[in-house]
Amino acid sequence: MEAAGKRIRRRQALSEAGFTLIELMLAAVLTLVVITVAVNVFIATLHTEPDQESAAHAIQQARVTMEEVVRELREGSGLVPGTTPSPSRLSIATYVDSTCSGVASSTATQCGVTYSCSTSGTCTRQVSPLPGTSGSPGPIVRIVSGLSTGNIFSCSPSCSAPSYIGVTLAFPGSNGANAITLSDGAALRNVGTS
Repeated sequence: MEAAGKRIRRRQALSEAGFTLIELMLAAVLTLVVITVAVNVFIATLHTEPDQESAAHAIQQARVTMEEVVRELREGSGLVPGTTPSPSRLSIATYVDSTCSGVASSTATQCGVTYSCSTSGTCTRQVSPLPGTSGSPGPIVRIVSGLSTGNIFSCSPSCSAPSYIGVTLAFPGSNGANAITLSDGAALRNVGTS
């Protein structure tokens, strides 16, 4: 009977044994490593979010700009008389929802719209009266920035007598990756008339 009592006491001692100090310290270290990794991932995500949001805003701005330029090309009556398009500048005679000086209007007015892009990748738009009409030009408005080049217009068959204007907005990617290019265009109607 004594032997049975010793076995029972040994089993109880084994079943009541908890974690050793080494096991607790190892668990604490592993928990700290997991928490540190999780916090670092969270912080890295917080740091990249503004860049991604800024890039998304620039792309949305470019889409709106692209749609506006192509719409004005399609609705227009051709180039502004006396102008020749270049890769960084385009002047078209088109209808706008303002006066030619840029004041809002309830009726569409035919004006000259000039798009001009700089080598720094910023493009502007200015509405002005067509040659031979009175009025002063409207303000110069920045329409898109952050482009990888200011050369956004292409002409077909040539810029001296274009029948089609292509528009390409190219944004550089971060660290040379993920560059974005938007392309569209429109055939000019009534080329040579305004």
